Amino acid sequence: MAVPFITPDQAEALSAVDELISSALAYNTPGRFQELMQFASRMPRVAPYNTMLLHVQNPLLTYAATVKEWAVLGRKVKPGARPYIVLKFKGPVSFVFNITDTVGTPLPPAVQREIEDPFAATGTVDAEAWASMMNLSAKLRIQVVESPMLVTLAGFAGQSSNGGADYRIELNEAHDLPTRFTTLAHELGHLFCGHCGKRPTDFWEERMGLDIATRELEAEAVAYLVASRRKLTTASQKYLSGYLQSGTTLPPFSMEHILTAAHVVEEMASGRLPAREKARKQRERDRARKAAAKAKP
Repeated sequence: MAVPFITPDQAEALSAVDELISSALAYNTPGRFQELMQFASRMPRVAPYNTMLLHVQNPLLTYAATVKEWAVLGRKVKPGARPYIVLKFKGPVSFVFNITDTVGTPLPPAVQREIEDPFAATGTVDAEAWASMMNLSAKLRIQVVESPMLVTLAGFAGQSSNGGADYRIELNEAHDLPTRFTTLAHELGHLFCGHCGKRPTDFWEERMGLDIATRELEAEAVAYLVASRRKLTTASQKYLSGYLQSGTTLPPFSMEHILTAAHVVEEMASGRLPAREKARKQRERDRARKAAAKAKP
């Protein structure tokens, strides 16, 4: 197999990312875990996985953007400013800069508010976002049903015996829309973290052997990230805090699966088919074309 040429700059950047990912493995204490969750929640414009990379590099970073993005806001990066590494779509990497390393015109009021009060609960769940979640769940063969339940129950997820779906999620119909949205994020977190198994064509990894504490920590962390980054106030933060008491020991968990699942749910809420599912479908089309080409006389 031919090895693609990598420039020295690219090799250095990839090496730096490897070091950052290794450093991120240190999020195994309640304090460190909570720090990352709060850091990621106040940076909704940054993909969840990249918030982890930024937190490793500078936990005090307040608002990061690329040179081009700062230019759109009327600001320039100071000479000699420290760049921070993030993963780039079809990358390998991109570089962003903190607001303290820029000069220029005052920021728009909305951006300034986001910096000054990043945890303000101002978000809503509109009908469009909810419809997107329903539509894309169906495309992923996930049946979402709203049913009457006890007030103490929010929902559950599992494999489905329905011929039209592979998975079934039930939500408490009595809950308001923000609560149902957050519950759906939690249950999708279970699916995308692999807790309910997988079909051969699913883009996620099968991880059914985990204990209940690990499964619930991962799914609730997904729900917390999705809700908090939309500035929703729900019971998710209180629920997650039960795992993060000082002196407690976290169950074994995968930060990579949490952040990846949160990103997939955010894509769905924004009306986008998850990139991993699009990539899987593209691979299927490529294989079909190759098979058809070989079959030609």
